[in-house]
Amino acid sequence: MSDTGTSTLPRIRLARPALDARELAVIGSVLESGMLVSGARVERFEQVVRERVGRAHAIAVANGTAALELAMRALDLGGHEVLVPALTWPSPAHAAALSGAKVALIDVDPSEWNLAVASTLARIRPETRAIVAIDQFGVPARVRELEAGLAARGRSDVVVIEDAACAIGSTLRDAGGGERACGAFGVVSTLSFHPRKVVTTGEGGMILTDDASLAARLRTLRNHGQREVGVFVEAGPNQRLTEMQAAMGLVQIEKLDEILARRRAIAARYREGLADLPLALQAHPEGSVVNEQTFGASLTRGDTHTRDRLVSLASEANVELGKLSYDLTSLASLDRFAPHEDAPVTRDRVARGFALPLHTAMSDSDVERVLATVRASTERALT
Repeated sequence: MSDTGTSTLPRIRLARPALDARELAVIGSVLESGMLVSGARVERFEQVVRERVGRAHAIAVANGTAALELAMRALDLGGHEVLVPALTWPSPAHAAALSGAKVALIDVDPSEWNLAVASTLARIRPETRAIVAIDQFGVPARVRELEAGLAARGRSDVVVIEDAACAIGSTLRDAGGGERACGAFGVVSTLSFHPRKVVTTGEGGMILTDDASLAARLRTLRNHGQREVGVFVEAGPNQRLTEMQAAMGLVQIEKLDEILARRRAIAARYREGLADLPLALQAHPEGSVVNEQTFGASLTRGDTHTRDRLVSLASEANVELGKLSYDLTSLASLDRFAPHEDAPVTRDRVARGFALPLHTAMSDSDVERVLATVRASTERALT
């Protein structure tokens, strides 16, 4: 089968960043200025993001993985246990391993696909020092409930890291009835600006915290361990964000509400159009408003071969579907760091899950074509 499929219709891609002439113009202005790194645009981008999220400090870095790595290093997690959901891109577990921590993988909630609070709390051991709460596909994790559970158990020594890589623009109502943005939870949180994310700078990431001393150390770490010009206080990498990326990010943030509205409209139509199919869709916590970074679905019948056939049939119709995510318990890269614990929910979602196209370049007719293709491909794959 060719990459372009057998359909004569244009291919509907799984993802596409929301870019236009505005990003091109600001990148050109940066190039003309000659100031390409660690300038005013990076500082402004940090300010805009922290104000949007509601944090005291924001530290821009080279990518979302770097954000996790630096956060875990700044928290001094080496030698301690870090709990990481098994359903995710490998970055959180790799970051923990690279920081010298002991990675322990935990299964996810079968409805929301984020960490299950009760079973996560039950998994905590004396050596546990951190829990990564991932806002999977932009759906807010139940961080407040997790933190309350830790407090009830007298485990204030366990820090929560919110991996909000996918979740800029998502919110969750707090106990007082107000909305809090994803990225505003935990001792520290991280964002990613990869092209698959709602806001992109090509690559790029952000670390957010309300702890001034932690923020100061993170700024030092991202810049070769340099606390001030020529004063190197610890060995650190170069994980700075460029001025071009920051300029692009500022334009993206200006467009964020427009981007969110379109993504949410597409996702709402998908939910309506797929309601009668044998599919499990990711549930959203009560009080949440989700950015719809990824629209995932999981077959309730069949197996991996069924899912692969569905994806292949859709490709023939020039509709690109993607496999949902990864089961970290099966990754060779973690063999030395994480025991192969049983994660049946994760295993099932990875085996039978897939993602539908969702981006602002899609027209209403594209959305209807995706729905028709998924419906027909699902029926054929299950027969």
